[in-house]
Amino acid sequence: MRASALTREGASDLCLSVSDAVVRVLRDFERTLDPAVPEDGGRAQIIGYGEVSSVFALAALQGQVCKRMAGFRDAARVQDYLDVVGRYIRRLHDVGVHVVATAAAPIAVEGRAPVVYLLQPRLDGAGLGNAILRSADDRTLCARLDAVLGDCRRVLLANRAPVDDRTATVDGQLSNWHFDRDLASPPLLIDVGTPFMRRHGAYEIDIGLFLAPAPPVVRQLFRRLRIVETYLDTFFDPRLLLVDLLGNFHKEGRPDRIDATVAHVNTWLQSTGSDLGVEPIARAEVDRYYSKDAKLLEFYLKVRRLDRFVRTRIFRRVYPFVLPGPIRR
Repeated sequence: MRASALTREGASDLCLSVSDAVVRVLRDFERTLDPAVPEDGGRAQIIGYGEVSSVFALAALQGQVCKRMAGFRDAARVQDYLDVVGRYIRRLHDVGVHVVATAAAPIAVEGRAPVVYLLQPRLDGAGLGNAILRSADDRTLCARLDAVLGDCRRVLLANRAPVDDRTATVDGQLSNWHFDRDLASPPLLIDVGTPFMRRHGAYEIDIGLFLAPAPPVVRQLFRRLRIVETYLDTFFDPRLLLVDLLGNFHKEGRPDRIDATVAHVNTWLQSTGSDLGVEPIARAEVDRYYSKDAKLLEFYLKVRRLDRFVRTRIFRRVYPFVLPGPIRR
């Protein structure tokens, strides 16, 4: 399978091309990667985790970050995923959300299921939203928050007149955005690995990708209870999207900033965001939501660790997912 610059149907012109040399680096890395010890040998540094992904900085690819997505059963599922990501980036671009330049490299290694690496330029860490949350003054934080709220509003309002019966949203958490030093510059969305796209109400991304890292019994339970769909639905609900954004301040270690930003968001909802029809948010609601969300994600991480133990220690198979260590939630 060849590398893709996401030039398929609906793809965005914001994407980088992937050279054959880069594909060779990624294939060699994947061939020798031990997901249980991903940084072994000093070739790679883990710089972040998603719930079903891991983000690497490779010594051989200076100036880039590589988001590794696993859980694909075959090349056809990889192709479907690439198509959805391309459409998602195009949709965001069309409604005015700026997305960091993103390229895709599907990698197939003999004896392993295929994976996808999403490549993006490595940006200044001081401009990441969670760094700003932790250290910026109130004026700067509120300016950055307003920019993200504006992009969330654009996407949500566009859903009222969907194109091709497709609706989209974003994960508004500040850690998913990068900001230029100029307060007037628009933010860049860096998290496009989970394309929040629905058509006729059904998710376009294969829900099985989120379930693949878990034991079969948990997969069946989550499917029956529609746990993944319910979790993704959060980001299509304007109120819950904002509550989730604010609740993430707990995970980033700055719950002390929630009261002031709740007040700021409520003021925004009465003015610029009044067309979203969201009633004022209370601090207690943010705390309750985050507590429930954190417990679900912690449970999901525990069952993935259990599945890794069973697959690797009992059945002596490769567990293809990179899992984080202890997480402070």
